[in-house]
Amino acid sequence: MHMSFELAVETIMRRHPEYAPDAYEFMRLALDYTVEHQPAEKKGKHLDARELYLGTCAYALDQYGTMAREVLGFWGVNSASDIGDLVYNLIEVGVFGKQEGDTREQFDHLPDMEQILLAPFVVSIDAEDSGDE
Repeated sequence: MHMSFELAVETIMRRHPEYAPDAYEFMRLALDYTVEHQPAEKKGKHLDARELYLGTCAYALDQYGTMAREVLGFWGVNSASDIGDLVYNLIEVGVFGKQEGDTREQFDHLPDMEQILLAPFVVSIDAEDSGDE
């Protein structure tokens, strides 16, 4: 019998209470979003850690805009390493799959989450463009 997603999250929460349950639902939806937004030549192929992480950040921005960093932080998700934990917790209970060669550590040295989530909203004003003379 296949475990429901809700039961899977309950199981994870007993083992790994450091992340909010909503983070796991977000991760499931982020995987779907990432797969859906892959280029045509990548459709149907396995996502590596970097692709899934960057897709997850893109999904957060799509869903929460300027609040993406705050929402993820509220759930305890502050880094690529945290995304790796969520993914591998879901793998542990059979919700996500992995391929040979995939490791949890592949998430540890990816670009800084805060920079990715804040970059679209950083405004830079050049002295030349400010209109002050």
